[in-house]
Amino acid sequence: MFPLNTELGAAFLSCGMAFFSWDLAEDRFYGDVALAELFGIEESIMASGLPILALMDRIAIDDRARVAASIHRAITSGQVYQEQYRIDHAKRGAVDVLSVGRCLKDNAGIPFIYNGTIMEVSNSVASSMPDPLTGYCRSALDIAQKRGNDLAARYLSSALKVIGAA
Repeated sequence: MFPLNTELGAAFLSCGMAFFSWDLAEDRFYGDVALAELFGIEESIMASGLPILALMDRIAIDDRARVAASIHRAITSGQVYQEQYRIDHAKRGAVDVLSVGRCLKDNAGIPFIYNGTIMEVSNSVASSMPDPLTGYCRSALDIAQKRGNDLAARYLSSALKVIGAA
């Protein structure tokens, strides 16, 4: 699972994101052109909506139970959903994706719509993501400098040199 930080932000900027909405009561899952392409589904079918099981069937068998359990937790709790899994694409083979979403509840507290994004995180995309250690060290260095903690700033500058980010 990826943390929601600069690493993920860089991925959002470097690749396309697909967006979806799932009407739980009607069991209709709607997605944009990018989502249709990711799952290998005709755009018109995706735009018209289809049952969630049609998409779950395209998730790698080894990932399905975990993804289903995570979606269930998000629906029942209202918490943010975040999962990385593989889609079995008919033409491309296994496609690694990251999905983030949340289920909204109506005034009565009944879950009714689930919105989110899915994006490919292939090896080439993942390798283009910045090293999170660099970002953390730079953030800590900035805080140390703002607080006037010269010793911590020196150590953090040294750490950045050691990892080749200075």
